Amino acid sequence: MRTALSTLVILLFVTSIAAAGGNVNLNANDIPIKEAVAQISQQTGALIVLDPKATGSVTVNLSEADLPNVLDVITKLNKLTWKKLQFAKQSDSTIKLDQLKSAILALSSIPVAGLSVEDPESKTTAVFAKDLLQSPETSNLHLPDGYTWTTIYVILVPEVETADKDKKSTAAELAENEAKNTFELADMTPEERQQVYASMMNAYMNLTTEQRQAMMADQMRAVFNSDYSQDYMHDMFSVMQTLRSSGEMPDMGPGRGGPDKD
Repeated sequence: MRTALSTLVILLFVTSIAAAGGNVNLNANDIPIKEAVAQISQQTGALIVLDPKATGSVTVNLSEADLPNVLDVITKLNKLTWKKLQFAKQSDSTIKLDQLKSAILALSSIPVAGLSVEDPESKTTAVFAKDLLQSPETSNLHLPDGYTWTTIYVILVPEVETADKDKKSTAAELAENEAKNTFELADMTPEERQQVYASMMNAYMNLTTEQRQAMMADQMRAVFNSDYSQDYMHDMFSVMQTLRSSGEMPDMGPGRGGPDKD
């Protein structure tokens, strides 16, 4: 019975220290990185894939340098990263850069040194490993018929979040959570809601006066700039009047939530 692979990549190793055959002589003066990569690939015979988002130029004078060192130089000059991939694929199949990049990011993001995924339907296993000190000897690994080992060098734009992006992401996450919390609060009992609001008030009062007043001002600005400002104000005064009538809220006097006097 012919064995089939459940996934295109059965073994993927990401490393940045293994060497490739052929040395590089590169005398470049402010040439586009795309052109530099083409020259390096032509001299070494290595298959190098450049991220379409990668930009920059290269000015170097390298003589008889090995491929890893050359890639180190041109990527550091342009704040890029590079990876060496060894994977088994069908001889007549192709793999896109997006697929390679997704595999690299997925593997680097999990806090484990290896991962094995078994597919009971096809009776095959996908094995992923990382943080190895050197590339394994892939020639000792048996492959199904029609599959061959392929080596590709990938130059990537790093997935780095700036501080501003982090802040924007945090604000968006808080806004999304607040919207969800609003609907959950609406389904609670009055006692449960008061418990939540009491906890929020305790946290609020632990802030400095400046922080509290700044937050209150921003909240009021958000209300005033909203399409629902009139409805909100109407609801607020209506609730205040109801609480005052029931004796749950003290009369704050004219101009402070209380009724105006003639």
